[in-house]
Formats: sequence, C-alpha cells, structure tokens
Amino acid sequence: MPVLPIETFIAYQRWLGLQPSTGERIKLGVLPQYFADMFGWPELAGAVGAAYQALPPQDRERAVFFGRNYGEAAAVDVFGEPFRLPPAISAHESYFLWGPRGHDGSVMLILGGTRDGLLKRFRSVEPVGRLDNPLGMPEESANTLWLCRDSLEPLEQAWPSLRHFD
Repeated sequence: MPVLPIETFIAYQRWLGLQPSTGERIKLGVLPQYFADMFGWPELAGAVGAAYQALPPQDRERAVFFGRNYGEAAAVDVFGEPFRLPPAISAHESYFLWGPRGHDGSVMLILGGTRDGLLKRFRSVEPVGRLDNPLGMPEESANTLWLCRDSLEPLEQAWPSLRHFD
C-alpha cells in the first residue's frame, strides 16, 4: 500500500537520486515496476468494456480479450464485471494453463501491437480504442486497442505456440 501520494513519491525518488528498477529486462517509466503495475487497470477494463459493448450481439457471444501479459488479463477479469465481459485469456505465465477457455479466435480484443503484426494472425484488424497510462509500465501506455477477427489458425491449435513465461 503506497504511503505517499504518487506525485510526492516521484519527487522524493528524484530528490534521492534513485531510478526506477525491476528484476526484469524491460523498459521502465517514472515508477519502479512494483508501483507502475498498480496503475491503469480500471481504465484498461473500461476501454475493453466499451469496445465489447459496441459489438453486435452475435459478436459479443464469441468475443474475448486476449491479454499480452497476465496483468492485462487480470485487469479485465477484476474490473470487467460492470461491462459483463467474459473471462480474459492470456498465454502468459499461469494464465496459459487455463487455455483459450472455449474461444476460437473469431473475435478478439487485443491491446498493443501493430496492425501489420496482427494481420499475420487475423484476417481483419481494426482500431477500436486507445489507452494511455503515463504512470504505468511503458509497454502498457500509448497503445491501440484492436478488434481482431477470424484467426488464421484455430486458437486451440495455436495456443501452445503462444505460451510465454518470463
């Protein structure tokens, strides 16, 4: 539980000459990872929820949010109830063990990546939102939320190749 307001913490960290750190080899913003990971979850769930609710009913029945990491998936799972979102899926860490939860990859919401990169896995990719989280991890800020349709490979079949632990 943070003791200082976030702006005060950032100023204090700078005054002490400390730099944010992590045990992982990833880019950091103004906060250490353990602190940065606390920001942006409700906003992520809200963006996914808005995109999900905008889908036609037949697409909502098949749609799922695919988190590129377990934190994104957990954000949607923890804060997604007001939007009646289905449980998120992710191939990162222990979320991988739950598999695609019956989803086939026909309608997926994915945060981040590029349209060209996603078109290597889907027939259709269109932007449906944007998420900016300046206090969070840089990889989870200034990202497009994509609506991806018609996976080129059935999700159940592709699942083992999506697994990543780090």
